Amino acid sequence: MDGFARRAFRSEVTPRRRVLVGVVVAALLLVGGRGLSALYADYTWYAALGASPLWDERAGDLLLIYGIGWVVAILIGFLNFSAFGRSIGALTLPRRVANVEFGEVVPRKYLDRFAFVVSIVIAAALTPALPQWTSLALARLPVTFRETDPFFQHDLAFYTTWLPFEKALYLWTMLLIVAVAVLVVVLYSLTPGLRWERAGLRMSARVRRHLSVLAALLLLITMWSYRLESYDLLIRGSGEDGAFSYVDHQWLLPGLVMLSIVTAAAAITVLLSGWMGQLRTSFIAVTVVIILSITVQEIIPVVVRRITPAAQQIARESSYAGTRADFTRRAYEPSILGEAALPKSIAAAPIDSASGNAASQQLLRQDSLVYPGARGLVIVTNPQLDVAGQHLGEGLSRLGYAWAYQSMDLLSDSVPRRARLVTVRDVRTRVRELVPILTQGSTLEPMFNADTLYWKLELYSASSDYPLSRHTMLAGEERSYFHHAATALVNARTARVMIAAVPEPDPIYEAWMTAFPNSADYRAPGVARELTRTPWQPLAPDSATTTDSTFRSAVARLYNKMRAALAAADLKAFGAAYDSLGVLIGPHK
Repeated sequence: MDGFARRAFRSEVTPRRRVLVGVVVAALLLVGGRGLSALYADYTWYAALGASPLWDERAGDLLLIYGIGWVVAILIGFLNFSAFGRSIGALTLPRRVANVEFGEVVPRKYLDRFAFVVSIVIAAALTPALPQWTSLALARLPVTFRETDPFFQHDLAFYTTWLPFEKALYLWTMLLIVAVAVLVVVLYSLTPGLRWERAGLRMSARVRRHLSVLAALLLLITMWSYRLESYDLLIRGSGEDGAFSYVDHQWLLPGLVMLSIVTAAAAITVLLSGWMGQLRTSFIAVTVVIILSITVQEIIPVVVRRITPAAQQIARESSYAGTRADFTRRAYEPSILGEAALPKSIAAAPIDSASGNAASQQLLRQDSLVYPGARGLVIVTNPQLDVAGQHLGEGLSRLGYAWAYQSMDLLSDSVPRRARLVTVRDVRTRVRELVPILTQGSTLEPMFNADTLYWKLELYSASSDYPLSRHTMLAGEERSYFHHAATALVNARTARVMIAAVPEPDPIYEAWMTAFPNSADYRAPGVARELTRTPWQPLAPDSATTTDSTFRSAVARLYNKMRAALAAADLKAFGAAYDSLGVLIGPHK
């Protein structure tokens, strides 16, 4: 009878399991297919704009950051939660069959699965805190300022490229260890291994050792924070207006070094004493670290400033003020920190000022593939110009685009294979994807080269971690380093982006251009010089207002139009410009 019941149960469960497995496999195929199609569409977008090396760097950095981050987070979480499962021994859950109650031991494999699932949840929750891929890309670039700070003797590139990445890495690590430690303590508090009694806090030997390891890790992370605070003193000191001062140099820097050493010793002490059950020693070690930290960072600076006469303070700060002035001059261009008002293009947060009224804005957006605030997918079925978009193609290519952009219209036979797709149509977003390390100015200007509309956007190399310079609000954020790097020109008709680099770029953008050639176009400076605020209008042959200056200007614009048409392989546009040039020159012969 029992054998018959077991066979009936198996025959009932097996179909359900097969259905469940089928649903899971189908879901994985859908998610995987969507991911692969999105990856393909993303790569072809960069390739269409001549930025394949940038896509390679971006994909590699994202793989490193998310791959290593997830592996480390899952490993740390699993080790801790698995140790929790072994610390509590056998987990027994109450079961009831008919009128009989009994305890059933949960198998170890289920506890390990629970630990693994919780670890994945923590890794997913902390994903937004992982460093940005651009910070890793900058940290890997061979940037050098050929100048060091006078206190740590680091090249200034250390502060502008490596330090931001290390800060983001520290923040993610701290959040991970704190989240795991808090969850472990909460879980232990639900078991007899950790409980509060009248005599005090009681814990088993395994719980004590586990918590001692976590406490030692937290102390080591605290020691890491003291290292970062030492560098932060050069970026924003405790002096007036965030200046690096005498107190920072002579008291806080040595104090932070001492705190790092003491905290490392305390971490070892907590680990060993907690492992051997000497909790009082662990408590004393942690207390010493807390008292020293408050004394060094809060009490000593106030006491030194209170007991030092004002005249002596001024004399001491004079050399530091001179150093700050020197670094400030190098951190900013003279036009940015001059007595006059800041340039309109960088004074505020990014805001678009394309034109004066709604009618003129609508006129600028007619026959434009890209413009400020543009959204949605545009299919250029019969491209006459060199449109910077993905080739639709046939077969798997067409299917991949349809899947990635969730547009079944791309599978229609009415859309020719030579059609091109323009997806990222907002001007700022398009420029940001191609030069993500540069800060954009606030003004987006519509300019014309002959009758071609270009969106002009100034780009700046900026940092908030440049040491020893004065901080200034620029482009919506507080900066300590700001240099004009390039001008972005976005062709409204072709959606192609041209970057005109300044003649002498700063070290950060110079290294970026070397690594990614698409970040600068040798033709762009010439186009930028010929831009005007209004489109060229053909001159009447018998116009009495035709002067030599307007004639030369009209000829130059037509010549640039012919050159642009040749560069785009548009013979029809070249012929039209050539004919217009002949009509214009004829009466002046």
